[in-house]
Amino acid sequence: MNNVKLKWVKVKDIKKIRKYGDTEFYAFTQNNTLLYIGIAYFQDVADEIWKTIRAFNYDENEIKIWLGYIYESDYGRKTEQIVKDVECLLICGNKPRDNTQCKDNYTGRDNLIIKNIGCGKIKDVECKI
Repeated sequence: MNNVKLKWVKVKDIKKIRKYGDTEFYAFTQNNTLLYIGIAYFQDVADEIWKTIRAFNYDENEIKIWLGYIYESDYGRKTEQIVKDVECLLICGNKPRDNTQCKDNYTGRDNLIIKNIGCGKIKDVECKI
């Protein structure tokens, strides 16, 4: 099994989101609901977050924004494909309300385990193919 550990940090002030740099993932929650999981790998996380807020017409005052970082991985390095596989398994295992792709099945690398720290709304997931 290959482990990937993610650390999630809640953004306190959406207007200061540009100060956050190298993040691979972001998520939105509202009350007890996980709304969306996205990636910002080699992209400006602030731009990606604002695009998603507009696309789903979220009220920025009502949602919580989480940034996710790979802080440990059995793969030894981060690649775009690993980040995409992690995103897909996160979506498949957590079923965020507004995601559409990867929600019903996971087609990435096999034997992947994702552990999440910091955001109780995103649970650990495992793919055993």
